[in-house]
Amino acid sequence: MLKIMPLYIGLRYILSKKDNRVISFTSLVSMAGLTLGVMVIIIVLAVFNGAQGEQRERTLITVPHADIYTQGNFPLWQQAANLLSQQEGVESVSAYISLEAMLSKNGIHQVTKVKGIDPDAEAQTSEIEDSMLQGSLSELRPGERGIILGRRLANSLRLLPGDAVNLIVPELANNSSRLQLTMHTFTVVGMFDVQFSIGSELALIHLDDSAELLNLNSLDEAVHLRLKVADIFEAANLVNTSLELLTSELPGPDYQGEDWSVSEASLFNALRMEKIMTWFMLMMIVAIGAFNIISTLVMVVSEKKADIAILRTMGAGEWTIMAIFIVQGLLVGVSGTVLGAGLGLIVAVNFDFLGQLLELLFIPDGMFMLSIIETDIQSADVVITCLFALLISFLATLYPAWKASRIHPAEVLRYE
Repeated sequence: MLKIMPLYIGLRYILSKKDNRVISFTSLVSMAGLTLGVMVIIIVLAVFNGAQGEQRERTLITVPHADIYTQGNFPLWQQAANLLSQQEGVESVSAYISLEAMLSKNGIHQVTKVKGIDPDAEAQTSEIEDSMLQGSLSELRPGERGIILGRRLANSLRLLPGDAVNLIVPELANNSSRLQLTMHTFTVVGMFDVQFSIGSELALIHLDDSAELLNLNSLDEAVHLRLKVADIFEAANLVNTSLELLTSELPGPDYQGEDWSVSEASLFNALRMEKIMTWFMLMMIVAIGAFNIISTLVMVVSEKKADIAILRTMGAGEWTIMAIFIVQGLLVGVSGTVLGAGLGLIVAVNFDFLGQLLELLFIPDGMFMLSIIETDIQSADVVITCLFALLISFLATLYPAWKASRIHPAEVLRYE
């Protein structure tokens, strides 16, 4: 009987409506605060995860899933490409050369990254072809000095397909260690757009043209191999196996490699930190609900001193008294957490439908596109949020429960 007594009494204190309506109301307020906090956190994190996934997909249009290169010359890169393409998990391989350059047009200058690509192979290893606004990768032909620009870069230089643009690259002067700038004229043959990505500021030229700009005797001197993998989260493992394979099959060069999580670590670490900070700030809503639990239990303890004294005289120990109020607080915490998690998951799963409904009822056409926002519910986010809410609820019960356990029956019953 004593084992279930804390649960019975704690539940009765919450549900009683005769003598403590104020306490019941504050319990509901506490529950509502927890419900709102947990619900908002789950919805916001689902939207954040969806946006992060979209950012990752957009970034990987122009960033290699995995990048293999050498310190020095890469003499057998064609054989290496064929060898790597036969690995399980590798969908395709293409060669590219990367360089920094300045684009200039009508007095406007823009420093950007330029990539020399093989158009046919690039179409197999990236999604740039699907992101083309005008033109296509096939319009990059060796020796014709064609260039394809990201939309943001083209807009900043006020360029359209057919326009000429000056491409300025640094190179060593003859018989000197001094750098000099060399200007080359290219013709814009296309534009692509990868929204919300730094790839929109990228310029593409033909692989042979990039070798000519760098005064390379052959592609071996600067070529990289770009790998497209079936599972981007296995890219790091594939880099390691690729390096081992090349070292054993084509020994000699000092092979190096990195996957997208390394090359774009600063971007994704910033997004991860932003998510963590957002989570902590939203947990303040849950903390407010926990403070309400403290105030509710303090009022209950103050009102129920006589009941506590009677229970103590009947043999209830300090731990039993504490358990009564811990149970009462946890019932509020569990109810609010479960309700908040349920509502949050319902809203997150149906976010596109609710977005369409809000657009239809309240938002003028084209002002906000809520229906296109993607959500990604990650079970770890839900579990951690719920556990943290329950932990805060539990901690909020400890002080009032301890105060209740310290009540002396004789002092209370002396005036009853």
